[in-house]
Amino acid sequence: MVLWALQLALLMLEAGTGIGQLQPVTTGGSLLLVACLAWFVPRAWHGHEPPSVLAGVVIGAGLVLIHFASIAALTGVLDLTAWPALGALVLGGLSGLGLAWVGPLLIDLRAATGAALAVAGGFGLVHALGLVSATGSWPAHPLLMTLASVYLLAFGAVLGARLADLSLVASPRSIARKERFRVIAEALPIPIILTTADHKRIVFSNRRSRQQFAPLADNGEGPTTDALFVHAEDRGRLLDLVRRDGSVENHEVEMRRADGSTFWALIAARSVTFNGEPSILAGYYDISDRKAAEEALLASEVRYALISRAANDGIWDWDIPSGEVYYSSRWREIVGAEPGKRLSTLEDWLSRVHPEDVQRLRREIDEHVAGHTPQLDTEYRIRHGDGRYCWMQCRAIALRNGAGEPIRMAGSQSDVTLRKTYEINLLNAAYEDRLTGINNRAFFTHLVDTRNTAGAIDGTAVLMFNVDQFKRINDSLGSGAGDALLIAVARRLAARVKPQDALSRLGGDEFAIWLQEVADHTHALDMVELMMTDLAQPYSLGDVEMPVGVSVGIATPTLGDAASGADLLRNARLALDRAKLRGGGRIELFDDALLRETNMRRQLGKDLTNAERQGQIFFEYQPVVTLDPDGTSRVAGFEALMRWRHPELGLIPPMRFIPLAEEAGLIGPLGLFAITCAARESEHWAEAGLVEQKFSMSVNLSTRQISDRAGIMRLHKLLDKLTLPPGRLKLEITESVLMSDPESMVVTLDELRRRGVELSLDDFGTGYSSLSYLHRFPLDTLKIDRSFVSRMSSAPEAFRLVRSIIELGHDLGLDVVAEGVEAAEEAERLRELGCDFAQGYYYSRPVPADAAEAILRKRVIG
Repeated sequence: MVLWALQLALLMLEAGTGIGQLQPVTTGGSLLLVACLAWFVPRAWHGHEPPSVLAGVVIGAGLVLIHFASIAALTGVLDLTAWPALGALVLGGLSGLGLAWVGPLLIDLRAATGAALAVAGGFGLVHALGLVSATGSWPAHPLLMTLASVYLLAFGAVLGARLADLSLVASPRSIARKERFRVIAEALPIPIILTTADHKRIVFSNRRSRQQFAPLADNGEGPTTDALFVHAEDRGRLLDLVRRDGSVENHEVEMRRADGSTFWALIAARSVTFNGEPSILAGYYDISDRKAAEEALLASEVRYALISRAANDGIWDWDIPSGEVYYSSRWREIVGAEPGKRLSTLEDWLSRVHPEDVQRLRREIDEHVAGHTPQLDTEYRIRHGDGRYCWMQCRAIALRNGAGEPIRMAGSQSDVTLRKTYEINLLNAAYEDRLTGINNRAFFTHLVDTRNTAGAIDGTAVLMFNVDQFKRINDSLGSGAGDALLIAVARRLAARVKPQDALSRLGGDEFAIWLQEVADHTHALDMVELMMTDLAQPYSLGDVEMPVGVSVGIATPTLGDAASGADLLRNARLALDRAKLRGGGRIELFDDALLRETNMRRQLGKDLTNAERQGQIFFEYQPVVTLDPDGTSRVAGFEALMRWRHPELGLIPPMRFIPLAEEAGLIGPLGLFAITCAARESEHWAEAGLVEQKFSMSVNLSTRQISDRAGIMRLHKLLDKLTLPPGRLKLEITESVLMSDPESMVVTLDELRRRGVELSLDDFGTGYSSLSYLHRFPLDTLKIDRSFVSRMSSAPEAFRLVRSIIELGHDLGLDVVAEGVEAAEEAERLRELGCDFAQGYYYSRPVPADAAEAILRKRVIG
């Protein structure tokens, strides 16, 4: 259509006319011929296949008619019977026939150039003939002569080339070329097939193709490609690609083998000229193994994807050399990543991990990459896209090259928030003290177990707190008041601890705090002093508001020999014990002196085990005298006092080794040994006629001896062996022993009383006795503590207290003994108050058995 418009414009320019002079009928006829030819040409000449001879004639004659119609539209004259018109039609038809005939050569650039020059020259001649037909005169323009010459020369050259090509088909050179092609094709290891331009009839096939493919079908015109393709449409698709592009590479189709099985082939094909005819040369490469591997890989990937999806796991794959990380869609979904946001580095993952977990996760990844761990298996918290933290479990393993260097690391991440929440809730329940709401002993024990190296306790401190006289408060005000006190203490301590510190109730009235970020023991001491200020404030316990003392022990790694959490806790407990021994309500810091004392106590405890057997335990006796109204004092009995003479350390006082005996569980055997020795001396003096009827030998009983049922049974067994008259043996117990379990203690003391054993309440006034229980105990004697007796002369309140105790004892029908009498004035005042007996240095220090016997022989003392 464009060419037609251009041609018409040139004619009008040449004639010097305008559009208004065009003839409507001939112009419309010309345009109709253009439309018909535009429809016919694409169908006759498509792809790289030239038209048939007949189609070439029709196209050439049609172009001539269009030119003539254009001239007639301008001049109004058209005589197709005149010789110029007939000559032009013949020229156009022959030109189209010639171009169709030489079509196979047009793939060559030189042939295509010659054909283009011939077409240009032919148009010039047709134009000249058209003007002759319209005007009757031959145009004398030199350009037309030039075009005619070009047409004849170019068209002649193209036709000559075509004739030369046809002559080669049977020439020796052509035969040699065909033989060379056959030899090369037969030598190739892949099927080679040469077909006609429609890729239907097979012109040539090599040996490999005849072995590979099914027997070639023959429709009478030669073998065809019908049996090669599993799907017929694949052949048509391949043909379309070759016609459109001239060649095709890496085209995959499914084909059929000679045994009937199918396989995948990779085809490379191109359009060629063979024997002067357009053809298609194709090579087929069997890619069945590759396709099977691809399908297996795809199936594996699909299977893995399904398994991963079913397992609710997110997948990640880290290319270690490049640093690139692949995160699956499920991984992104688990962490709530924004859609479309690029995640491709390890930092994109680690930047989301909780600050308390990220360093540990980095360390575990580095350790696995370095080959220190067989795999990565860890749990951590990660920030979700909505801002909350979720618990994740990550498992991964690194892939290494032949040199052992890590090249990849891949793993999975699964959301375990529900499980971790359940575990944490269970752990909290297991580690929570139900009364106070703080951590319990199990939690603190877990901390101790996990911090089992010196590095784990570095920069920390353990504090142990004990509520002084808690038992007294609990017994006097009731368990409700005791619980309220413990809750209040826990809250005051919790108000001072930091989030990273650990506060626990170890049991009863004992608390512990594990401080973190402690520079040294002075820092810990400053913290404790602040806490003690809070704890010193009065407590509201029901209707009573009262202050309560608290003892504290401090231990830090900077003082002492602590190399683990267990050592640190032990040291804190030792410091607490020293605080309590020194009266309570104070702070004690574990230091080297306490360490030496602890080591000494440990060694003494070991030595005490064999002390009795090695004869190191002996007894001294202090007389108990009467306070007769006439001013005389007679020996009424002795108190047997245990002594330990260490082979290296010399004499060790009871206040030092008795607690060791209780800690080591030796107090029971030593108590029975004391009763045995006292009974033996008493019998000896009785046989010598040195004691009166009411003479008594007093022996102290510890808490463990009388509160332990097994110990009571051993005591009864010993009493069965002894032959002492009633009242001769007097056992002394303290108020704390009585009030430890009043109900059972009444039963125990009744049993002893029925055996003729007298019972004495020692150190009365220093402990706490409930008067409602005191009258129920089968006691014989009250002993006034020496702390009251020594202050009678200087402190009126002490004098009044002693007097009240004497009156109370007499009102209960008990004898009263005053301990610690060291002056005549004290003895006289006690005598005036009606005290029954006295004991102290004023009368005699504790003496060995032979000295005690000498005192007995005197009868009167003081």
